[in-house]
Amino acid sequence: MNNSHGEFVGYYHEFKDRLFTYLMIRVNFNREQAEDLLMDVILKAYQHFKSFDPKKGSFKTWIFTLTHNHLVNYWRDERRHKTDSLEQLEENGFVSSVAPEDTASPRIENENIQQALSLMNNSEREVISLRYFEDLGFKEIAKILEKNEGAVRTELSRALKHFSEIYKKLFP
Repeated sequence: MNNSHGEFVGYYHEFKDRLFTYLMIRVNFNREQAEDLLMDVILKAYQHFKSFDPKKGSFKTWIFTLTHNHLVNYWRDERRHKTDSLEQLEENGFVSSVAPEDTASPRIENENIQQALSLMNNSEREVISLRYFEDLGFKEIAKILEKNEGAVRTELSRALKHFSEIYKKLFP
């Protein structure tokens, strides 16, 4: 492929915000960590852009696959994927500080969603992020995660059920 610098810059501007959102969710909303990972991914994508072949798939699938693989390596190398379970938080006296009448606020709702997502494991956050925040189809998600579509649908269904359980416990 003869992919140009200008072509990469165009893709970069189109996808940088979506990649950042995806990374934020995957790193439990740690902005600094997400920014560092985004820079790593962009550099890696730029270095390997000549291997991108639009005949084999969309840039969106290519860049999210690259990002997913980078995250897999990152988590494996850093072993940072430990999250507190909801039960551990409850044992430590965690109580939601949001009053029921405040839950209608979009900002509060967004914070509630982030809090619930932060209690999920990485694979659950990833499949929810790819489907609902990045608006990818099951076929694209399956390709990125190297799974079949049926497995992705099952994983998403379980992740959503778990999210619902966590959300209801945090914000009854």
